[in-house]
Amino acid sequence: MSDRMAVEAGVKAEIAKDLASPYSPHESLSGRTCLDGRPVDGFQGDIVELWSNLECPYCGIQEPLQAQRTHPDLCIVVRHIPSDEYGESLKKSLSYEALRTFSANAAHRFWDSVLPKTSLGIPVPYEAALQTALQDAAIAPEDFADALQDAAPLVSADIVAAQSRITSTPTWILEGIRFPACDFKAGEVPTALELARKVRSGDTLAKDEITQIITRGLLNESLL
Repeated sequence: MSDRMAVEAGVKAEIAKDLASPYSPHESLSGRTCLDGRPVDGFQGDIVELWSNLECPYCGIQEPLQAQRTHPDLCIVVRHIPSDEYGESLKKSLSYEALRTFSANAAHRFWDSVLPKTSLGIPVPYEAALQTALQDAAIAPEDFADALQDAAPLVSADIVAAQSRITSTPTWILEGIRFPACDFKAGEVPTALELARKVRSGDTLAKDEITQIITRGLLNESLL
Protein backbone atom coordinates (compact mmCIF):
# COMPACT_ATOMS: atom_id res chain seq x y z
CA MET A 1 0.00 0.00 0.00
CA SER A 2 2.82 2.40 0.82
CA ASP A 3 4.41 1.68 -2.56
CA ARG A 4 1.16 2.42 -4.36
CA MET A 5 0.66 5.66 -2.45
CA ALA A 6 4.18 6.76 -3.33
CA VAL A 7 3.58 6.00 -7.02
CA GLU A 8 0.27 7.87 -6.97
CA ALA A 9 1.89 10.91 -5.37
CA GLY A 10 4.51 10.96 -8.11
CA VAL A 11 1.88 10.57 -10.82
CA LYS A 12 -0.16 13.47 -9.45
CA ALA A 13 2.93 15.68 -9.41
CA GLU A 14 3.73 14.84 -13.04
CA ILE A 15 0.15 15.45 -14.17
CA ALA A 16 0.25 18.84 -12.46
CA LYS A 17 3.42 19.68 -14.40
CA ASP A 18 1.77 18.73 -17.67
CA LEU A 19 -1.36 20.74 -16.97
CA ALA A 20 0.71 23.79 -16.07
CA SER A 21 2.05 23.89 -19.64
CA PRO A 22 -0.03 24.64 -22.74
CA TYR A 23 0.00 21.95 -25.39
CA SER A 24 0.19 22.95 -29.07
CA PRO A 25 0.85 19.80 -31.13
CA HIS A 26 0.53 21.62 -34.44
CA GLU A 27 3.55 23.69 -33.44
CA SER A 28 5.68 21.09 -31.67
CA LEU A 29 4.97 18.38 -34.26
CA SER A 30 5.04 20.50 -37.40
CA GLY A 31 6.59 18.58 -40.28
CA ARG A 32 5.75 15.20 -38.79
CA THR A 33 3.33 12.64 -40.14
CA CYS A 34 0.65 10.40 -38.66
CA LEU A 35 1.07 6.63 -38.58
CA ASP A 36 -0.86 6.39 -41.85
CA GLY A 37 1.33 8.98 -43.56
CA ARG A 38 -0.94 12.02 -43.36
CA PRO A 39 0.91 15.24 -42.43
CA VAL A 40 0.34 16.83 -39.05
CA ASP A 41 0.36 20.26 -40.67
CA GLY A 42 -3.23 21.12 -41.50
CA PHE A 43 -4.64 18.02 -39.80
CA GLN A 44 -8.18 18.56 -38.52
CA GLY A 45 -8.68 16.28 -35.53
CA ASP A 46 -6.95 14.97 -32.43
CA ILE A 47 -3.16 14.67 -32.48
CA VAL A 48 -1.45 12.39 -29.97
CA GLU A 49 2.12 11.25 -29.44
CA LEU A 50 3.41 7.73 -28.94
CA TRP A 51 6.91 7.55 -27.51
CA SER A 52 8.50 4.18 -28.19
CA ASN A 53 11.72 2.22 -28.15
CA LEU A 54 11.93 -0.47 -30.81
CA GLU A 55 13.57 -2.77 -28.28
CA CYS A 56 10.82 -2.41 -25.69
CA PRO A 57 8.65 -5.58 -25.81
CA TYR A 58 5.60 -3.55 -24.75
CA CYS A 59 5.93 -1.11 -27.67
CA GLY A 60 4.07 -3.09 -30.28
CA ILE A 61 2.88 -1.31 -33.41
CA GLN A 62 -0.25 -3.35 -34.16
CA GLU A 63 -2.57 -1.81 -31.55
CA PRO A 64 -1.61 1.81 -32.40
CA LEU A 65 -2.07 1.00 -36.09
CA GLN A 66 -5.52 -0.43 -35.39
CA ALA A 67 -6.43 2.67 -33.40
CA GLN A 68 -5.26 4.84 -36.31
CA ARG A 69 -7.22 2.85 -38.90
CA THR A 70 -10.40 2.76 -36.80
CA HIS A 71 -10.39 6.47 -36.00
CA PRO A 72 -9.61 8.60 -39.08
CA ASP A 73 -10.08 11.76 -37.00
CA LEU A 74 -7.08 10.71 -34.90
CA CYS A 75 -3.43 11.33 -35.78
CA ILE A 76 -0.89 9.20 -33.93
CA VAL A 77 2.65 10.54 -34.20
CA VAL A 78 5.47 8.14 -33.33
CA ARG A 79 8.42 9.60 -31.46
CA HIS A 80 11.59 7.79 -30.52
CA ILE A 81 13.52 7.33 -27.31
CA PRO A 82 16.15 4.73 -28.24
CA SER A 83 17.97 3.25 -25.27
CA ASP A 84 21.68 2.76 -24.81
CA GLU A 85 21.03 -0.70 -23.42
CA TYR A 86 21.42 -2.35 -26.80
CA GLY A 87 23.53 -1.16 -29.70
CA GLU A 88 20.82 -1.68 -32.29
CA SER A 89 18.21 0.53 -30.65
CA LEU A 90 19.15 3.74 -32.45
CA LYS A 91 19.72 1.91 -35.74
CA LYS A 92 16.21 0.47 -35.62
CA SER A 93 14.67 3.91 -35.03
CA LEU A 94 16.61 5.46 -37.89
CA SER A 95 15.76 2.57 -40.22
CA TYR A 96 12.06 2.78 -39.36
CA GLU A 97 11.87 6.50 -40.09
CA ALA A 98 13.89 6.10 -43.30
CA LEU A 99 11.59 3.29 -44.48
CA ARG A 100 8.52 5.43 -43.81
CA THR A 101 9.60 7.92 -46.47
CA PHE A 102 9.18 5.14 -49.05
CA SER A 103 6.45 2.91 -47.65
CA ALA A 104 4.52 3.16 -44.37
CA ASN A 105 3.52 -0.51 -44.64
CA ALA A 106 7.13 -1.63 -45.09
CA ALA A 107 8.17 0.47 -42.10
CA HIS A 108 5.43 -0.98 -39.90
CA ARG A 109 6.29 -4.54 -40.91
CA PHE A 110 9.92 -3.81 -40.08
CA TRP A 111 8.91 -2.51 -36.64
CA ASP A 112 6.82 -5.59 -35.96
CA SER A 113 9.57 -7.99 -37.01
CA VAL A 114 12.43 -6.43 -35.04
CA LEU A 115 10.53 -5.77 -31.81
CA PRO A 116 11.32 -8.28 -29.03
CA LYS A 117 8.24 -10.39 -28.38
CA THR A 118 9.17 -11.48 -24.85
CA SER A 119 9.49 -9.65 -21.54
CA LEU A 120 13.17 -10.64 -21.49
CA GLY A 121 13.74 -7.85 -23.97
CA ILE A 122 16.25 -9.76 -26.08
CA PRO A 123 16.48 -7.78 -29.33
CA VAL A 124 16.18 -9.48 -32.69
CA PRO A 125 19.02 -8.67 -35.13
CA TYR A 126 17.51 -6.32 -37.64
CA GLU A 127 19.73 -6.78 -40.70
CA ALA A 128 17.59 -9.50 -42.27
CA ALA A 129 14.35 -7.63 -41.55
CA LEU A 130 15.77 -4.47 -43.08
CA GLN A 131 16.97 -6.32 -46.16
CA THR A 132 13.51 -7.84 -46.60
CA ALA A 133 11.87 -4.41 -46.23
CA LEU A 134 14.20 -2.88 -48.83
CA GLN A 135 13.46 -5.67 -51.28
CA ASP A 136 9.69 -5.66 -50.73
CA ALA A 137 9.48 -1.90 -51.22
CA ALA A 138 12.01 -1.92 -54.09
CA ILE A 139 14.23 0.64 -52.38
CA ALA A 140 17.69 1.19 -53.84
CA PRO A 141 20.50 1.08 -51.24
CA GLU A 142 21.80 4.51 -52.22
CA ASP A 143 18.33 6.03 -51.88
CA PHE A 144 17.93 4.42 -48.47
CA ALA A 145 21.29 5.83 -47.37
CA ASP A 146 20.03 9.32 -48.25
CA ALA A 147 16.82 8.67 -46.30
CA LEU A 148 18.84 7.62 -43.26
CA GLN A 149 20.67 10.93 -43.38
CA ASP A 150 17.34 12.76 -43.49
CA ALA A 151 15.96 10.72 -40.59
CA ALA A 152 18.89 11.45 -38.28
CA PRO A 153 17.85 15.02 -37.30
CA LEU A 154 14.29 13.86 -36.57
CA VAL A 155 15.39 11.06 -34.22
CA SER A 156 18.00 13.32 -32.64
CA ALA A 157 15.33 15.93 -31.93
CA ASP A 158 13.23 13.27 -30.23
CA ILE A 159 16.14 12.20 -28.04
CA VAL A 160 16.67 15.80 -26.91
CA ALA A 161 12.95 16.39 -26.32
CA ALA A 162 12.67 13.20 -24.26
CA GLN A 163 15.34 14.19 -21.75
CA SER A 164 13.96 14.33 -18.18
CA ARG A 165 10.43 14.11 -19.63
CA ILE A 166 10.00 10.59 -21.01
CA THR A 167 11.12 8.01 -18.46
CA SER A 168 9.54 4.78 -19.74
CA THR A 169 8.09 3.26 -22.88
CA PRO A 170 5.56 3.20 -24.25
CA THR A 171 4.47 6.68 -23.19
CA TRP A 172 1.40 8.24 -24.76
CA ILE A 173 0.89 12.00 -24.69
CA LEU A 174 -2.80 12.85 -24.86
CA GLU A 175 -3.84 16.50 -24.64
CA GLY A 176 -0.33 17.19 -23.36
CA ILE A 177 -0.67 14.72 -20.47
CA ARG A 178 1.94 11.96 -20.31
CA PHE A 179 0.73 8.39 -19.82
CA PRO A 180 3.97 6.51 -19.05
CA ALA A 181 4.10 2.70 -19.15
CA CYS A 182 0.61 2.59 -20.70
CA ASP A 183 0.51 0.09 -23.55
CA PHE A 184 -3.07 0.89 -24.53
CA LYS A 185 -5.09 -1.44 -26.70
CA ALA A 186 -6.58 0.13 -29.83
CA GLY A 187 -10.00 0.57 -28.25
CA GLU A 188 -8.56 2.15 -25.11
CA VAL A 189 -6.84 5.06 -26.82
CA PRO A 190 -10.04 7.06 -27.52
CA THR A 191 -11.24 6.45 -23.95
CA ALA A 192 -7.99 7.74 -22.47
CA LEU A 193 -8.02 10.69 -24.88
CA GLU A 194 -11.53 11.68 -23.81
CA LEU A 195 -10.47 11.52 -20.15
CA ALA A 196 -7.46 13.71 -20.90
CA ARG A 197 -9.70 16.20 -22.66
CA LYS A 198 -11.94 16.35 -19.58
CA VAL A 199 -8.94 16.87 -17.32
CA ARG A 200 -7.83 19.81 -19.46
CA SER A 201 -11.28 21.32 -18.94
CA GLY A 202 -10.96 20.99 -15.15
CA ASP A 203 -12.80 17.72 -14.45
CA THR A 204 -11.41 16.47 -11.12
CA LEU A 205 -13.06 13.05 -11.39
CA ALA A 206 -11.38 12.46 -14.74
CA LYS A 207 -8.09 13.57 -13.22
CA ASP A 208 -8.44 10.98 -10.45
CA GLU A 209 -9.24 8.31 -13.03
CA ILE A 210 -6.19 9.18 -15.12
CA THR A 211 -4.05 9.07 -12.00
CA GLN A 212 -5.23 5.52 -11.37
CA ILE A 213 -4.68 4.46 -15.01
CA ILE A 214 -1.08 5.69 -14.97
CA THR A 215 -0.46 4.19 -11.52
CA ARG A 216 -1.70 0.83 -12.76
CA GLY A 217 0.53 1.11 -15.80
CA LEU A 218 3.59 1.83 -13.69
CA LEU A 219 2.71 -1.11 -11.43
CA ASN A 220 2.21 -3.37 -14.45
CA GLU A 221 -1.50 -3.88 -13.80
CA SER A 222 -4.52 -3.85 -16.12
CA LEU A 223 -5.03 -0.28 -17.35
CA LEU A 224 -8.78 -0.03 -18.03
